[in-house]
This record gives sequence, structure tokens and C-alpha cells, in this order.
Amino acid sequence: MNRVLIKDLKTGEKQVIYGFVQEVRELSSIIFLVIRDVSGILQTVVKKDNKILFDLAKKINKESVVSVSGIVNASKQAPGGKELVIENLEIISRAETPLPIPVIEKGEVTTALDKRFDWRFLDLRKEKNTLMFKVSTAVEKGMRNYWNTNGYIEIHTPKIIGTASESGAEVFMLPYFGREAFLAQSPQFYKQEAMAAGFEKVFEIGTVFRAENSHTTRHLTEIVMIDMEISYIKDHFSVMDEEEAMLKHMLKIVKEEYGSEIKRVFNIDINIPAKFPRISFAEANEIIKKMKGEVEENDLTSAGEKMLGEWAKKEHGSDFLFVYNYPWAKKPFYHMKDDKTPNTTKSFDLLYKGLEITSGSQREHKYEILIKQVKEKKLSEEPLKDYLNAFRYGIPPHGGLGIGHARVVQQMLGLENVREATYIPRDTERITP
Repeated sequence: MNRVLIKDLKTGEKQVIYGFVQEVRELSSIIFLVIRDVSGILQTVVKKDNKILFDLAKKINKESVVSVSGIVNASKQAPGGKELVIENLEIISRAETPLPIPVIEKGEVTTALDKRFDWRFLDLRKEKNTLMFKVSTAVEKGMRNYWNTNGYIEIHTPKIIGTASESGAEVFMLPYFGREAFLAQSPQFYKQEAMAAGFEKVFEIGTVFRAENSHTTRHLTEIVMIDMEISYIKDHFSVMDEEEAMLKHMLKIVKEEYGSEIKRVFNIDINIPAKFPRISFAEANEIIKKMKGEVEENDLTSAGEKMLGEWAKKEHGSDFLFVYNYPWAKKPFYHMKDDKTPNTTKSFDLLYKGLEITSGSQREHKYEILIKQVKEKKLSEEPLKDYLNAFRYGIPPHGGLGIGHARVVQQMLGLENVREATYIPRDTERITP
């Protein structure tokens, strides 16, 4: 017989399942084995009148991998409403005991995050974490579906580069055949070169590296970034329009595929607002002041972002909020300045439940203005010459954005730390396992 996933089992038929033994409960005349596969859990039963199977079942340690076959019956008492009476049982891979961390947490005491990451493969066996990565997959699926139906071209940009990305700060250096190279902070320059190539709409889901000595619940040193860039835009609001449409489509896919499971496991509803509200950076600071928060001159604080998230939910019923027109002082040289509001850029961030998940802008596409802005930022033209060449031979007005993949999942599922939404995280303290 072929293996059947637990979610696909049919009552009244003899079937085979494979999975991990989540729980062993021995009574006087019966042993219950709760078995888990990627699709769910199933209660199975071994009866004492089958002495060989009964003795074998008694020797199984939790989290061992087994194969069982038997008749599946309806059972109101069993999880999922089904129960399998075991006729054949094979221990495929025996787990050592005790486990270094529990797979099933009981009571109020939970395993510390660092220890969970030391044993990440065990930690990921938890239903909550398995669902999290199913949702993570659906997030990418929804985005790709949008891009594929709206004329986007996928690109894969270099991650080993000869010139530090963007500002040149906070990069990882590495030796490269007698030369110095860097790990890419961003695909930014290469996305813009795709606009110069006439691709018009591009996306990438790839890894970037940030040598930021940040010890927060929102920072990593190795990050999966979701990047988009589009041509022939009117302004930065055009880019916001596109991101909003893409994210709504993604949320619809996630809700359709996992909305009920997310509600059951995380007690969270996937809400899709009719419109993402938009406010300027100056307006954002006024709101924060009214909420008795502190403001900074050129950026939002994490506390300020949280306040704005609360405001957007209360005033607009939205988990999302665009904040646009950030000051030029802290933005990269390639952002287009906004002549209507002096010393600001045609830039934006998108907050999701009070956390920045996106940074984007309209890019400056005129070569002579870019050169001027490079000098304004006191940068050297020489390391940027390959990038600047892309603006010398015609390039459409364009803009784009980058989205932190793990931050999207973190906020969607209400996780406390971005590391939890990362398969195997890398930060300032951790380069193993």
C-alpha cells in the first residue's frame, strides 16, 4: 500500500501512514500512539491481544519515526475525529530519550529562544512552527502569482560584489582571489540596471547581508528580501499603489489557504483592508506627539512606529500604514527629491501592525542630478561608475521597494521576534547551527 497523508485518510479503509510519534499513552490493555506528519496528527491504537505489536509499541520513544497501517475508524474522542487501529507497526528511526528540548510544550514554562535555536530542527516540528512556514510559503506564492499575472520578470542579482551596496556602511568584506569583495546589502543597483535594460517590471526574492551590530527583535545579519522595481511611474505614489495591490492579492491567497488554521493556532484573523492609509512623515510626527510619544528629526523610532500602527487600526481599521516623504538627510543618494516639500524625498515606508516591513521610493533617473546628489552625500564617484553608467544612455522614470520577508510573517502571525519567522536565523551572536 502507498502512504497516505493524515489529512487525506478515509474511514472504513485500511491505509498506511508515516510520521513522528508525538505521544505515547499506555493503559492496562491498550496503547495510544499519537502520530504526526506534515499535514496533521492522528490517534492510533495498539491492543494488548496483539502481544508482539503491544510490546513493540511500549518500547517506542517520543519523536521516533514510524510506519503504521490499519483500518481507520470514525471517533468523536480522537483528535480530528479519526482513529487508526494498528495492524502493522515498524520503527523506522528511533529517537533518543530524553529529548534536548520538548516538541510539545506543556504548562506555562516554555523553552528559552536561544536553546530552541540550538535544536532548531526539533523546534520546527511543533505544529505552530510548521504552520508558520506553510504560511511563509503562501506569502511567496501570493506575491509570485501577482507578479506572474502582471508582466514582471524575475531576476537573480549577484550577492558577491566589488563595491559595497548603497552607502558602503555596515557590509561584510571577504577576500576574493587577491581582491576585496563584499556581500551584497541590497539588489538595489542591479534592479535599476534592469530598468535601464528595458525590463520595466522586475522582482527578486533573495538573500542580503547587513553587518549591523543591532541586538533587537527586528534585526538579522542575513535576510531574505523581496524586491520590486517598476518603470514609467508618475511618482512614489505609483509604487505604493503597486505594492498595495500586490499585498492585497497575497493576503487573499494566505487567507484562502490557511486563514482557518491561523485562527485556530495563532488566534489571528487575516484582515484585508479596503485601502492602506497614507500619511506624510510630518503628519506621522504630529500624530506621535499627540499620543505623547517622542519624535526624531529624520526617522521614526520603533516606539513611534508602534503608535502609528495603533492609530491606523483605530482610525482606519487597517493593519497597514504608508508613511511617505522622509527627509533627504537620512536617505540614500539615489532617492528623488520632492520639489513640493523642500528637503524631503519621494520615499516611503510601509508599516504592518506597527513595524516597518518596506522601504521604497521613486529613484532619481537623471544622470546630472544623480552626480550632484552623490557629491551632496560626500560619496566618491569612482566606486559607483558602473551604476552611474546605467543613467547615461536613457532610462525610464522608475521606483521600487524592498520588503523584509520574515518581518511580514512575524507581523502576520503576531510573533515576538523576527528570528522565529526565520528558518535558521543569523544574527550578531549566532552562526550555528
